[in-house]
Amino acid sequence: MPGYLRPTLKVAGVAAAGAGLAYSGYRHYNSTSFFFTPVHAETLPSDSRAALKKMEWKGFTELKLQSSEMVNHNVKRLTFALPDDESITGISPITSLLTQHTPEGAWVPVFRPYTPVSDNDVPGTVTFMIKKYPNGKGSGKMHSLQPGDSMKFKPLHEFDYKPNQFSAITCIAGGSGITPIYQLTRNILNNPEDKTKIALVYANNTEEDILLKKEFDELAQKYPERFTRSYVVSKTTPQNETSYETGYVNKALLSKVMPHKMNERNIKVLVSGPPPMVESIAGAKGGFGWTQGSIGGILGELGYTKEEVHKF
Repeated sequence: MPGYLRPTLKVAGVAAAGAGLAYSGYRHYNSTSFFFTPVHAETLPSDSRAALKKMEWKGFTELKLQSSEMVNHNVKRLTFALPDDESITGISPITSLLTQHTPEGAWVPVFRPYTPVSDNDVPGTVTFMIKKYPNGKGSGKMHSLQPGDSMKFKPLHEFDYKPNQFSAITCIAGGSGITPIYQLTRNILNNPEDKTKIALVYANNTEEDILLKKEFDELAQKYPERFTRSYVVSKTTPQNETSYETGYVNKALLSKVMPHKMNERNIKVLVSGPPPMVESIAGAKGGFGWTQGSIGGILGELGYTKEEVHKF
């Protein structure tokens, strides 16, 4: 299992420096793991016309890179063209797209999942925000692509969600683990029939590392009764100390932002980030990362159950 280094992310006193197996920009999959994971795509089109244009994902599909843009020192926004201008991905939340490529000189292909940050009914393109990790085989390949280059993709469904399935959802994310949370948040808030309330806690090393901040801030302004967000950074500038929670995610912070269990009867907590963060917040995953494992960490102390928590 390859070790990837990522910037330090302190969560409940645990520094996630070198926490290699991070989520979304890098959730670890070995060269054969995707054969044992259910892979499918479900569509939630905005209208019946869009449903007719949904891509038919049959195995891996080759898409060409349309544009590449640096977002910060180690994150790129990559937009790929779909087969034609009328096509949409049609994937449902939370679904990532599994990439496949074979490094030069290697015999074994590399598979990595990345969650799109574009909506599933945007015609013609699909967009990702990819964080590059030191020695990252997947992220390194994605960052090396130039417009016109191709990559193979296949939908990988990771979490089932139905509108109004829960009265409230709390999302606790770290680093590039924010992308599946963003995908689900937009899907919920943009559906006027879905009344689910969302609270986001997003932890990073610095202000510069906060991905999709503008987008989350706009959602908070547009849906103040349904969406709240708290940004946590390990260090910040003096002039911005009042804008962020400084330090790390802890029990006091989660107790303040999460819905009280007596007031919200049907709740869900989603935890998405590096393994040390997930373990500190909700207990380690089991089965070498393949099963949810038991509930521990801060959420265990707060009385949350296995049925109420999902770890990515």
